[in-house]
Amino acid sequence: MVQQHDKIINMAAKKILAPQGLFRQGTSRTWLDDNGYFIIFVVFDSSNWAKGCCLGVGIDFLWEKTESLNEILVYSFGGREREFCKYHENDGEFQAMMEAYAEAGLQKVMAYREFKNMDHARKCLERKVLRTPKKRCFWEVYDLAMLCFLMGDFECGVNRFEDFLNILEGSFYVGDFYIEWHEKFYQDCIHQIKPYLTSKETAQKMVLDMIGRRRDFFNRKASFKKMKKETFLL
Repeated sequence: MVQQHDKIINMAAKKILAPQGLFRQGTSRTWLDDNGYFIIFVVFDSSNWAKGCCLGVGIDFLWEKTESLNEILVYSFGGREREFCKYHENDGEFQAMMEAYAEAGLQKVMAYREFKNMDHARKCLERKVLRTPKKRCFWEVYDLAMLCFLMGDFECGVNRFEDFLNILEGSFYVGDFYIEWHEKFYQDCIHQIKPYLTSKETAQKMVLDMIGRRRDFFNRKASFKKMKKETFLL
């Protein structure tokens, strides 16, 4: 049975987001905006401790990462936008708050749609890499490398990808703790990505194929049935 606060959240999201082309992911609290090589998602996150939600808005670039990450949407860019708003059994007050949350989410969606301009996306990712502490910088460098390959900037992509490999190789151990998936992904990068880094054309096609495979995966899911079946990426 759908609870009252969930109904209010869904009504607010439908009122604000649906007219702008976003669609609901199944029966979840997540709304999606398909932009070809990336998806914007607006999520009204729940809590195990109270009725209500917080708001997150992010971009997931659709090139492949690890096997587990390829099957879900993750924050490649973006994050929490509004803190938790608790439902106090006052429907009118909560509805007003959720519409405000949806409006805030929509504003962020409009800003993130600018990532369709890959030059703009690149500048944003470069700033993110510069602002992220080196000890924590990981996927940021990988995403920038893949974007460069997609844009056809082969030399920059190779340099960034080598930076990522160095980061990844140095992260197999944190103290005495061994992170197995880091080494596995390193080997995947060496054997499944590096062989394609022979020219601008092969690298670009590699990323396009990655995006195509993830889009095909999501297209097969009922909760993504409103996702575009064909999208011209370049």
